[in-house]
Amino acid sequence: MLTRRVLALTATLFVLAVPSAAVADPPITECPPGSDSCHIIDEDEDTGGGGDNGDGNNGGNEGGGGGERECTRGEEVVPCYDPIFGWFNQADGCYYKLTEPQHPPKPGGSPDGAWYTPTCAQGVGLPVWFDAPPAGAEAPPDPETLARRAFAEITLRAPDLQIKPDPNGAGLVGLPVWLWVERGLETWGPIFNSESDRGLTVTIEARVNNLTFDLGDGSPPVSCPGGGTPYPKGATGPSPDCGHVFTKSSKQQPGQKFTVTATTTWTVTWSGGGEIGTFEPQIREATVGVRINELQVVTE
Repeated sequence: MLTRRVLALTATLFVLAVPSAAVADPPITECPPGSDSCHIIDEDEDTGGGGDNGDGNNGGNEGGGGGERECTRGEEVVPCYDPIFGWFNQADGCYYKLTEPQHPPKPGGSPDGAWYTPTCAQGVGLPVWFDAPPAGAEAPPDPETLARRAFAEITLRAPDLQIKPDPNGAGLVGLPVWLWVERGLETWGPIFNSESDRGLTVTIEARVNNLTFDLGDGSPPVSCPGGGTPYPKGATGPSPDCGHVFTKSSKQQPGQKFTVTATTTWTVTWSGGGEIGTFEPQIREATVGVRINELQVVTE
């Protein structure tokens, strides 16, 4: 009969060193990369007799070759992958998860190698270097690829452009115009998001780092990195940080209005897997028309 050992993970974990010899030779296992589950049998003696099935037709997997396989350790069915502990390794009965953050590469180690943190029956061990992923484990994805997945899940919207005088009214040549944006999460940031896969977690951060206004009158753009100051009712002076004075009317413009364009530039950074990076700048724009009339001087 098949003799099996049962190993139980203790509830209290402590740090210990794991001998490198324990993981030197990957075992023969039915845990191919890419599978969500697999069948591992911890054996002491011969493997004849078909296990506990009696007839031996399915090799311990109900439903034959077409059914979902499972990992077992002794009498216990265990997941081949655990989101906390990582991938199960039959060589030593430990789980291995990519260490975060990564330590410097092992001298002389493979460029494709990485540090993995083991969790065994005795507890959590010190990180172990592997030139290739431990047996049963899948290589983690490229961190930048994971970061782009996280970026695809967030929304960066055009700026919520505000201007005084009100676009439904009219301003006057020579009088101050106030410019600003409402700083919402999706229009200004910061926005954070994370994505995890095969033991690797990457976090991104997106935030506006510059805001400019093109007034449509041929003047240089106005830079307002802080977002500008909302117009307080009754104010007669200029904006303290984001304003403009038109020196000509909009009478000759299409619709007799200047087209004001607010442009936000977003910076998106990411970190994970011991790496950091920055995506290409993200640009969002919003426009509004504003009428500027000539200042009429009345004389007698």
